[in-house]
Amino acid sequence: MPKRRKSYRWLWGIIFLILIAGTVTVAILVRNNLFGDDPKNNNSGNTSQDTPASKSDDRKEGDTKKPEENPENKKEDVPQYTGDNPNKASNLSGVISYADVVGENLVIRVNIDQFLSNGNCTLNIVKNGTSVFAQLVSIMESVSTSTCDGYNIPVSSLPKGDLQLEVLVESEGKSGKITGRVRI
Repeated sequence: MPKRRKSYRWLWGIIFLILIAGTVTVAILVRNNLFGDDPKNNNSGNTSQDTPASKSDDRKEGDTKKPEENPENKKEDVPQYTGDNPNKASNLSGVISYADVVGENLVIRVNIDQFLSNGNCTLNIVKNGTSVFAQLVSIMESVSTSTCDGYNIPVSSLPKGDLQLEVLVESEGKSGKITGRVRI
């Protein structure tokens, strides 16, 4: 009696279906990772950021103005400072932008509102009306303003508690006082 050969066609069919399902799953995962679930995406393969033309408009329904004609979209030049030009002021002004203990030093940074190419900043640290520390540094010019070169004072040379900071800025015949506080 001849042996009958078994057919494994159904097994190959199942393997083929599993391979197709796996391929489709991988394709979907890759597509979602590359293009995201962003509803604005038009699946054209364009991965650039939003451009002004593609951003949504805040216009109300029935508004027929084009975005260029909408007065809210016009760019206006905003002045850097409000009021008078600080470079024309008779006194120098600024702010203590940073004053805190970092490691073993009291770090103080001072920004000056005016553009100055030379001059000095004199820091005076006062506690209870008595000067406890003084240091002189140069003025450093920046793009449109200036800064004091910076102060890094060992905490061991200062008393503990509330300290008043006074920075006298002098340049080109002008001067100004910038004040602040720090607690050690």
